[in-house]
Amino acid sequence: MKAIVPIKSLHGHIAALAKTQPKKKAFLACDDMGKVVDETSYEELARKIEAAAAYLAELGLTKGDRVALAFKNSPELLILSWAAWSAGIVTVPMDTKRDTGEQYQYKLKLNKAKVLIAQAGALKNIEPKYLEGFEVVEFEGLPADFKKTEWKHGLIHPALVLFTSGTTGHPKGAKLSLENLIVNADGIRHWLKITEKDTFLVNLPLHHINSTTFCLATLLAGGTIAIPPNYSNSHFWQQVAKTGATITSIVQSILFDQVGRESEYNEFKPHIKLNRIQIGSAPVIAQTVQEFMRKFDIPLYQGYGHTETALRVTGVSMDLSESLYKRLVEENSIGTAMPWADVQIMGEEGKILGEEQEGELAVKGPAVMEGYVGEEPAFRNGYFLTGDVGLYRIIGGKRYFFLKGRKKEIIIKGGINISPVAVENHLKKISKDIEQVYAVSVADERYGEEIGAVIVWKQGIDIARAKRRLKCTLLFGTPFISLYETPKYLTSLTLEELPMTSTGKVQRTVLKDSLPYERFESIYGLVKTPEYRFTALHRYSRWVPASYKLYNLCWAPLVAEKLEYEKNIPKQLIILAARPDDSLAGQIALIRTDLSSEELLHTTYAQLLAPEISNPQGKRIVCISICSADYRPKGIPTASNIPTQEEVQKYLPLDPVYKFHQKPKGGGAGAELVGLIPNGRPEDKSSLGYNMLLKYPPPDEKITTTEGAPVSNQLIETVMVMACDAGITDVYAYSRPGGLAAYMAKEA
Repeated sequence: MKAIVPIKSLHGHIAALAKTQPKKKAFLACDDMGKVVDETSYEELARKIEAAAAYLAELGLTKGDRVALAFKNSPELLILSWAAWSAGIVTVPMDTKRDTGEQYQYKLKLNKAKVLIAQAGALKNIEPKYLEGFEVVEFEGLPADFKKTEWKHGLIHPALVLFTSGTTGHPKGAKLSLENLIVNADGIRHWLKITEKDTFLVNLPLHHINSTTFCLATLLAGGTIAIPPNYSNSHFWQQVAKTGATITSIVQSILFDQVGRESEYNEFKPHIKLNRIQIGSAPVIAQTVQEFMRKFDIPLYQGYGHTETALRVTGVSMDLSESLYKRLVEENSIGTAMPWADVQIMGEEGKILGEEQEGELAVKGPAVMEGYVGEEPAFRNGYFLTGDVGLYRIIGGKRYFFLKGRKKEIIIKGGINISPVAVENHLKKISKDIEQVYAVSVADERYGEEIGAVIVWKQGIDIARAKRRLKCTLLFGTPFISLYETPKYLTSLTLEELPMTSTGKVQRTVLKDSLPYERFESIYGLVKTPEYRFTALHRYSRWVPASYKLYNLCWAPLVAEKLEYEKNIPKQLIILAARPDDSLAGQIALIRTDLSSEELLHTTYAQLLAPEISNPQGKRIVCISICSADYRPKGIPTASNIPTQEEVQKYLPLDPVYKFHQKPKGGGAGAELVGLIPNGRPEDKSSLGYNMLLKYPPPDEKITTTEGAPVSNQLIETVMVMACDAGITDVYAYSRPGGLAAYMAKEA
């Protein structure tokens, strides 16, 4: 198909907008709460594009060079990108959240990047050794004075290399021209009727093709782009309201999050202007779409595409009758082909198939990439092979496409492609207990697909302990694998159970299809007894409200704010004790650290979750909160004076919390006092601000949970079991002498 492009040059279009609507807002930079902290008009944008082009030239970048950009979502990333493309420079965005040092090194080397420009703090987790040999520049702002730039004419030149995971260990870099991007963006502009009156809210990363192309579509329309630093589960509706967003693009995981956020929606409903949402980039669950529209009365339009096609290939039209629209949502259609796209269903031998025949979706047209940087094969007969299996049906004279699955083995989690081989390599580094491991997709309500690890354990190991050891490492976090790539499901097989080809290659697709969901266990499940399931809490768990309520019950009258509590969940490991009826009997929170006993004695309660204190790979475990649902808070009498440490030391044998920790647990001895911490938590009136640091004996292989013991005992014992599995010998409790105030008031 011949390209139909709406503009002749990107810079020329921006310059024209600066003349026709100079004061119109091009960018709204927002904070997490949706508050607009900075605005950029089109007149200012044109000047910043000029300044950015000069900045790139000062770094020695010329036409055809590749520049890597390590930025979080921000107007600066778009400004640098648009300036580079206008000047003929190719950008290579980095994933500042998920890219490891090895991935930085691989991408920079593969692209022969001349410079890596990094936002302040973006490289803090990247070891310098991976950037050796590359010029790295920290971005400090655009120049105030600059020379005029010689702009690249036309749109057919290379502009962008975006990485998308393949079935090999390394991601593949799709080479996209400015024409590819503009053609697709213009198709989206027409599809979703984006005009200069629209404000597009960025929810997905700007190193992702979705936000990249949607921002261009908004620019083509002369609209406004609102850019928060990141998607916020709890502040989504607040961001929508405060930015005046009329349109946004999301993935299944965001949809899943917001279905349960009716209270936030209702709070901001009078100020919400959002009138359409585009959803795609991952498998979409029709029932969740229907539930969302019932609750919020905002239509969602599903689209389908790839990084390699500069984004959308098909989409559900906005001009359908209500009955047809509902039918397509019910059947989970990905819509009809974009005007630029020649979409076919292709058989195994390259034959084009007809209606209702299942085959691989193949795409041809001016938005399709040139190819991969590494020259990996991607085309047949001029068509890009998507790896997705589907079919089409003729409805009202038009082809409507439907996805059935994927030929490829990649896992698409929330719109992000995950390489199974990369996950497998990481897991082998993490666990010495693993003989073989294979990553497959597992159906997931929130993300559409999650990562499941099928593990063959080494002979002779205790599998139960090996699994807990691996879970503990994954739950605390490890530098070998990002949180997003961390498998959420595990299952075990023997070598004989693995499906193999005649050449001995394990068939992941067969493996995935042969394992029902029930065969997998969650990494959050830690220990199971006849009385309780001990499971780790995560931010999207159904137990978050109950956990929050239990915490406030046990620490009353101290109360944690709900948003703060949710925000702090990933900073610690919270283990829940759930009864068979799913109610919570208790919970315990812990951190890992490398601090010594002496250093912990000089650490306040408020500091325990700080990055400089808590270390996910720390050699010591510190229990920082324990709660039982049987606890009933009592009134706290007012003590006339604060006792000295010596006085508290004498009181301790009478304190119920101290006596609890002293009691034997798990077949071993109880904890011993290390020392007192005056003003460890000044706001805790029950302990008059005092905390105490206690240490449990080093756990050994005989440690176990004691059936019939109080839940608080079993929670400590579960921590000891996990510590033993992980090879951790130092287990502390950072606790409080909870009866101190009552004792001092009585003595007075």
